Amino acid sequence: MKKLITICFFVFFVLSLNAQSKNSLVFGDAVGKYKKMQKTGAVLSIIGGATFIAGNIMYRKIYNDFGINEPPGDRVKTYRQVMLGGVGLLAVGVPIWTIGRVKERHIEIGLVRFNRLTSANGIGLKISF
Repeated sequence: MKKLITICFFVFFVLSLNAQSKNSLVFGDAVGKYKKMQKTGAVLSIIGGATFIAGNIMYRKIYNDFGINEPPGDRVKTYRQVMLGGVGLLAVGVPIWTIGRVKERHIEIGLVRFNRLTSANGIGLKISF
């Protein structure tokens, strides 16, 4: 009976070691996913900001050029839509950028904590309450 318990303990121990190595791969994939998410958010934010500023400059220029006369309605409408498009891209890009950075930081902190708990052989013990 003692041999059976010992064998079951070692089998469980080996399976738990394999599970730890798979988790590091999952963490690596997640870090890559969140870095990509962060880059996408940054690109959307930069394009949105540039579009908003360009639309704002064109919108102000058309009102300053015409002075008292009424500016053409189709150009005003187009420039207004450009500004709103920039605001829309900013509204999408900033949260994606932020969420990607926060989740990436949490995974990196988790990996650092996980690496501190392991010994030179890759085996560690953590007790949490």
